[in-house]
Amino acid sequence: MSEEELRELGERVRDAELVLVGLGEYFQYDWNALTGDKRYQEIEAEIGNNQEYLWIIPFLQKMILRQSGDNRWNRAYKNLEKMLAGKNYFIISLCMDDYIYNTGLEENRIVTPCGGFRKMQCDNNCSHELSDIPQESYDAVLRYYRKELPVDALREPTCPLCGSKLRFNQLGVTQYAEEGYLGRWGDYTKWLQGTVNKRLCVLELGVGMEYPTIIRFPFEKIVFYNQKAFLYRIHPSLYQIGEEIGGRGYSVKENPVDFLLHE
Repeated sequence: MSEEELRELGERVRDAELVLVGLGEYFQYDWNALTGDKRYQEIEAEIGNNQEYLWIIPFLQKMILRQSGDNRWNRAYKNLEKMLAGKNYFIISLCMDDYIYNTGLEENRIVTPCGGFRKMQCDNNCSHELSDIPQESYDAVLRYYRKELPVDALREPTCPLCGSKLRFNQLGVTQYAEEGYLGRWGDYTKWLQGTVNKRLCVLELGVGMEYPTIIRFPFEKIVFYNQKAFLYRIHPSLYQIGEEIGGRGYSVKENPVDFLLHE
């Protein structure tokens, strides 16, 4: 993206009364980055595909993300925060890394319908409720990471009601507990009602076709019906915008994280 294009986006955001942001799968933290952690490599080699210990991996992912410092995702989120400062905005994120909750963005303006690492649930969702992460399980995995415990000393957490496995509340568990995001989704739909006939800037960052009915298709529909709305779509391959929007859109062929890192 050129400096002129970036400046135009900034001006459109500043001029908008409201800003709607969608973060897609291309904004997800690259778990391959963990291979740079020597201890993580050792653990992967030790447990291999042993089903008994695969539950450890998401605990390690959460732990290492907590410790992550200055990297390209952190800087990209900071730039997004600067862009949205002082604006009436809402963000829908398909990312399951929870990175967005460690930034200065307002939590009550964010919904993550695919879940993340903040809560756990029964694999069978027997109670339709979420639970906090068992501290003893987290601490045990941390001690294992530090080589203070052997792997066979670890015990996978289980549901106190039915005995099923406890999983992080993320899309992909046997019975995903939508209760984790539905309340905030209600806030989003109420916010969306206030965008009718308002100057709305819609910004899609890395939203592909993995879950198109959550962001991509609804965002196009919003811009189609709101003649004061304008769509920016940034994606390395699926950046095209349909003619039905009538020229009220602009596409950029670029990785969305790189896009936000432009000075």
